[in-house]
Amino acid sequence: MKQTVHAVLYTKPHCIQCKMSTKLMDELGLPYENTYYGNSEETNSIELDSQNDRKRSWSEQKVEKLKAKYGIHSLPLIKIIDDETEEELEYWAGFKPDRIKYWQAINVKDK
Repeated sequence: MKQTVHAVLYTKPHCIQCKMSTKLMDELGLPYENTYYGNSEETNSIELDSQNDRKRSWSEQKVEKLKAKYGIHSLPLIKIIDDETEEELEYWAGFKPDRIKYWQAINVKDK
């Protein structure tokens, strides 16, 4: 059985590594979500300096949760999710083209 995956991203505005990651995923065709659990009205963009109190509060809480769960200190946080089981297969922080290419290859293998 062929495994297919997608990425879930947590990003921040004006983040070069975030932009490089999404650009490479777009170029390679690796599907990704940068929305809050698929809600297109809410993004996973972390904005600690947001003028919107709700967004700033959500961002502060999300940063603390991500630090506690994943031990990360930079963005983007990229999680690879199995499409069938919804299992988290891998995660990393920062721009890692080798990992993006590896997981994109999983999706095209055996096509």
